[in-house]
Amino acid sequence: MKSKFGYSISWSSFEEIISKATLAEKFGFNSIWYHDHLMIPSDAPVLESFSLLTALAGRTNHCAIGQSVVDTSRRHPATIAHSALTLNHISNGRAFVGLGTGEAMNLTPLELSMEKPLRRLRESLHVVKGIFSAKKESPFSFSGEIFSVKDIFLKVDDKITSPPPIYVGAGGPKTREITGELADGWVPYVHSLSNYSKLVKDIRNGVEKTKRKISDLDLVANVPILVTNNEDDARRKKIGRSLAIRLLLEGNTLKDLGWDQKIPEEILQSQMIVDKSVSKKLEEEADKIPSEITEQIAAIGTPSQIIEILEKYKKIGADHFLIKFLGQVTNDEFRRFDSEIIQVMNNT
Repeated sequence: MKSKFGYSISWSSFEEIISKATLAEKFGFNSIWYHDHLMIPSDAPVLESFSLLTALAGRTNHCAIGQSVVDTSRRHPATIAHSALTLNHISNGRAFVGLGTGEAMNLTPLELSMEKPLRRLRESLHVVKGIFSAKKESPFSFSGEIFSVKDIFLKVDDKITSPPPIYVGAGGPKTREITGELADGWVPYVHSLSNYSKLVKDIRNGVEKTKRKISDLDLVANVPILVTNNEDDARRKKIGRSLAIRLLLEGNTLKDLGWDQKIPEEILQSQMIVDKSVSKKLEEEADKIPSEITEQIAAIGTPSQIIEILEKYKKIGADHFLIKFLGQVTNDEFRRFDSEIIQVMNNT
């Protein structure tokens, strides 16, 4: 089976995003993913995801487009469903939607809390899926602990019969189990080859609660990439901090990789509040983590070395590789990634 490749959009200007996304589609990528945030601990532009993806729908032709991921606290699931169906209509059936429990950096400024995140996620999945399949003659109703809807249907598109697939950005065992029960796919944030199988096991536990099979889900491996020319490539030294920051935000994987130092709670992704001090704190803590640990969450090396890492993820169960290019990616690097990695993996 051919592997799918997704392009993870970096925080950047609209013009830069459009340029890189269209290159990704040109050079072999199957999907394009954009984060959904209100604030981040950097000076980069943060654009609203559905608006940006709508613009991308008009600039691309065949790639699937969606988020990694929309939180279920800032938006009602009916609003998420309506936006996703509209994007699906505009993109001629290419949309997907990612759901997650949320993060403090996006909720605290709005004075929103993350009360009962598991219940909220589960109910959101039920509501979004129910609305996706609702019709005027068979509207959807749901009465939950957090969300309730009555006799709802959305008139968006009669021609596109397949609703957008739903991915869950699940970072904990219980959210991964919910993913296995209810979602169409799973998109993790930070992992390594050494703990990916453990995370997939939680998905399997959820699947076993239903009549589905693990093959019914699209399992994503989220892999930062740096294609190097040799072991002494100078760019390799410049990416350590960015990888370490990813690990600090997802502390469970950092612990799985043997880091036993305490991670300050204020820089954990679930707890972080964006203010003047947080970026400096992240950098200070990131610089303590050695490259022997940070590089385990990435695929760094020659094309053949990167292929070897991705093939190992495939054996564990990954169907879809979400590629985050480290540093500035050029046209030639897109072309090389396509010809020396994507095409090689999918033609062998």
